[in-house]
Amino acid sequence: MKEKVYIENKLITIKKLENGSYFFDGNFYFIYFLTIFILIFPIAFLITKDLKISFICTLILYVLSIIINYINDYFGKKMHSKIFHKQIFQNLMLQGFKKENIGKYEGLIIDKDGRTIRVFYNWNKYAGGFLSFGDIVISIFFEPQILDNDINKFDIIKLKKLTKTYDKSFWLKNNRTIFTFCEMKLYHNYYPWSTSKKIEKKIEKGLQILDENRLEAFSINCIENTEYKSLQKLNAFNPNMQHI
Repeated sequence: MKEKVYIENKLITIKKLENGSYFFDGNFYFIYFLTIFILIFPIAFLITKDLKISFICTLILYVLSIIINYINDYFGKKMHSKIFHKQIFQNLMLQGFKKENIGKYEGLIIDKDGRTIRVFYNWNKYAGGFLSFGDIVISIFFEPQILDNDINKFDIIKLKKLTKTYDKSFWLKNNRTIFTFCEMKLYHNYYPWSTSKKIEKKIEKGLQILDENRLEAFSINCIENTEYKSLQKLNAFNPNMQHI
């Protein structure tokens, strides 16, 4: 799917895709510093009128944000495991969900009506929400939307249209609905008082949406299609937090 490499080194990679869009990747700390520099340095320079002081201020803010990020990750990873002792996950396990471990990733998984459903705690928030403690992520699988039996080609237009239809809130997205090539991802704010009932209702609504849009059921535990097996070998069906 990737065509020509325009820039590629240890710090940053930029590639052009077949659909005309660009893929960006690279060293996290370098990209993060570049982002902070672009956002903060001009403002600091406008205030101080001094290049050296502006750079130092930007660097200090970068270091502080990295430290805060490390603290957030430390406690987030602990909560990622401790969530299983909370009533919200205990109740889901009583409903038939089983614990799943992939590397350091821990979550719940079940097959319902031929669809694999995952539920896990993600401290790196995607859904907006005042003072919420991370997200509960629900992933409901549907048949991979590949084109021409080519695992490098996905029906991106269809997936973007579905996301636009169901990820509605304009100003503050407390609840997100995102369609990937094989999953409907529902992001729900987690609070200490969150209950499993709300998660169950979201799953029911998600299943209804998939049925209405004729997205066929898909279980990652019963894969027979050759193309899908190839995707499985590439860990395409693993949760996107498996390397935490």
